[in-house]
Amino acid sequence: MTNKKKSTPGGAQFPEQEHYITSVDKAQLLFDAIGEGPKRAIRRPKNQRIDRALRKLISEANSTGDCIINDGNGYYRPGEDDDIAFEEYIAKERHRAHEILRKVSRMEQTFDRRYL
Repeated sequence: MTNKKKSTPGGAQFPEQEHYITSVDKAQLLFDAIGEGPKRAIRRPKNQRIDRALRKLISEANSTGDCIINDGNGYYRPGEDDDIAFEEYIAKERHRAHEILRKVSRMEQTFDRRYL
């Protein structure tokens, strides 16, 4: 941040540069607030940039040893009493993965028939 000042047309002084909170900063604040159990869930933000950044943080955390799920009501870390919600989340993720693999396989078959 610089100490230079600029004048507005009315003569008021304001800093040339200010610190703005970015979408990533806001996503990090939300991520840090994710608690244990559905009562401490964090809802998805309406702002698409913040939502995308939050989902990226959650994905990275889950890939490196964290456990954050979304049961439709928000993101939270499941506790001991949340085994049903956890199992449902895992089943949905597995189903999604199988559907992607099925789609890719069919696309490869179609490509092979057309071009090989």
